[in-house]
Amino acid sequence: MFESNREKNAEITLCIFPHLKEFLAIDARDILPEGPVVRSLTIDQVLDEEFMAGVEADFSKIMRREDLGFLGLMGMPQEIEALIRTHALRKVVEYLTEGLEEASSETVGSVGVLFFTGQMLNLERDQFEQATRELFGQHLTPGQIDELVEKLDELIDAERTAEKAVNKSDIARLITGDGGPYVTIWENEGD
Repeated sequence: MFESNREKNAEITLCIFPHLKEFLAIDARDILPEGPVVRSLTIDQVLDEEFMAGVEADFSKIMRREDLGFLGLMGMPQEIEALIRTHALRKVVEYLTEGLEEASSETVGSVGVLFFTGQMLNLERDQFEQATRELFGQHLTPGQIDELVEKLDELIDAERTAEKAVNKSDIARLITGDGGPYVTIWENEGD
C-alpha cells in the first residue's frame, strides 16, 4: 500500500495529528538499549521554553536582515514555517535522544513524518492496520504493532472529532458574524 522507500527506512517516524496536542514517535534506531519503541508525546512535553527562545531569536534575525525588501516580506511566511518546523523537529529528536549514551548528531538517522489529515483519516481500520504493519513490521514486535494500531485508531478518531468541531465552529462564526471577513466553509482535501 505505502511503498515509499524513504518511509520504510526512517529510523524515527513521527505521526502528527494537526488538531491534537498528542503525537506518536516510533523510534527504531539501533542505539536504543531496549530496542525500538513507540512513544506517545505531547507538544507541551517537547516544545519548551528553550524551543520558544530559539524560534524567537531566529525570527528576530529574519526580521532584522539588512537586505529585507518587500519581496522578502512576502516570502517571510514560508521562512517562518521552515524555521518553526526545523526547531520543532530538532527538539523532538533531542527529547527522544535524552539519556542515550551513544547519542550524537550522527546517530539520529533519518526522520519521517506522517501527517494524519485528509484521506489518511478516511482509511478503514483494516487499511491503516495493513499500512502500519508494512511500514513498521520490520522494526516492531507484533505486540508493539498491535498497541500502535490501537493508539493510532484512538488518535485518528480524536483528530476526526477535532476537525469536525473546528469546521462547525467556522460555520457558526460565519452565521453569527463573529468570524470576521474571512471564514473557510469548504476546503479541498485532495484525493
